[in-house]
Amino acid sequence: MEQVIRQAKEIVLKYGEHIPLLLAFGAMDAAHIMLEDSPDEHEEKIRYLMRAGVFLRHKRDLGTLRTVFLVMEAWMGTNIQIRPSQDPKRMEVLIIGSLNVATQEQEVATLIYTRDADGILREIKEVVLPDGTRVAKAESPLLPAFVAGYTNTR
Repeated sequence: MEQVIRQAKEIVLKYGEHIPLLLAFGAMDAAHIMLEDSPDEHEEKIRYLMRAGVFLRHKRDLGTLRTVFLVMEAWMGTNIQIRPSQDPKRMEVLIIGSLNVATQEQEVATLIYTRDADGILREIKEVVLPDGTRVAKAESPLLPAFVAGYTNTR
């Protein structure tokens, strides 16, 4: 996770943004997929990631999947009563999620962007949790959907 966070920060600081990216590490090989045209709606994202798993399996056999990462930009809201995209105080963030396929444990790290008045990225900082850690346990259907698409494809 630390290496993926470090590389993602480097990309964002160099280019001012990060395209949605899926990294898959298997027993035999590793691969990445740029997730352009990723849908906005949650249910559609789940189906999209399942299809990405099918696509990767047809394109390349990585062996048994070990770890999968999803790197994507998002809005993080400050008010749970409204959608983050509608929150006037929302924050632009980079979310890095991971799934250990063997244990099904998921983790997430969040990095907050700071832009100037012209929209130029000036800083990116990791969210530090109350216990001092930067990575939290997570639960999302997105990465398991990718794994299901990859695994159930012959």
